[in-house]
Amino acid sequence: MPTPKDFPRNLPLRDRTALLLHPERNPTNYVPFENATDHPFEPLATAWSRVNAWWLADASWLAYSHDVAAVTRVFQDRAGMSSCELIANGGTACYVAERPDFAIVTFRGTQPDDWRDLFDIVRFGTTHWDIGHVHRGFADALEAVRQPLEDALRALPPGCPVWFTGHSLGAALASFAAYRYREQAAGLYTFASPLAGNGEFAGNVDAAFEQRSIRYVNDHDAVTHVPPEPFALPHGLYTHVNHLRWINKDGQIGTTLPTLPHFVRDVFGESNVLLDLVELFLRDVTIQLPAALSDHTPLFYALHCWNDFALHSSG
Repeated sequence: MPTPKDFPRNLPLRDRTALLLHPERNPTNYVPFENATDHPFEPLATAWSRVNAWWLADASWLAYSHDVAAVTRVFQDRAGMSSCELIANGGTACYVAERPDFAIVTFRGTQPDDWRDLFDIVRFGTTHWDIGHVHRGFADALEAVRQPLEDALRALPPGCPVWFTGHSLGAALASFAAYRYREQAAGLYTFASPLAGNGEFAGNVDAAFEQRSIRYVNDHDAVTHVPPEPFALPHGLYTHVNHLRWINKDGQIGTTLPTLPHFVRDVFGESNVLLDLVELFLRDVTIQLPAALSDHTPLFYALHCWNDFALHSSG
């Protein structure tokens, strides 16, 4: 029977900041895919799967690592994957891990230098994409790895179901990639995703995947509220894809957000206030880490998904 895991408590501010901004440092020594062979992935799932959510949350966290050899060992030794390949160009990176019955494509999330792309208003403009209008910066980031990613997907066994995932910026890129390669994509699980495109884009992603597209939001995670919806005008509003799984402050996972409209505006004013806070953390200024940012921590998503699976597992 899987056992829920404790969250790290009473960490010094430096470690809490590292968990958010430098998850690859792993100050808590979290073990991704621990005992994964006892809880196998469900590659043919057609609806929400808690065990898949945990696998993909761990994969999203693992993608932050720059140690390709270490990531490959984890995927092979703990997750039982046959191979793992890093695809990277500029600031965009993803790992493609595969075995004969399925593959995982996990995009690296926001790096310290990328936070400005998330919160800087001048970067919120849209561009016409495969379908609808999407965040220009995110679309350019995916384009940077288009050819090697397509080559890696073509090299997979015929009919191999591919699951796309990512945290933060990686979640937005995973959403784009899953739709672009939807003929191979079996599902899409995102964690802490910013808004990536307008209603036309979101509606088409929802139609393509239905219950195989799951979007996790941890309590008051501020990144999930940017860019502000009107910044997609005149091409409609920035709109999230479905289907939501919201994690409340007690770790319970449901399907509706709390009633808190205009979150970023009401709590912080302009979204660049959040960017100013992040830049203070990067300069090692000792200030309190607000919940709106700490809830964005990749490890917390992985722990919540594991605990949700453990508590609902039949053994």
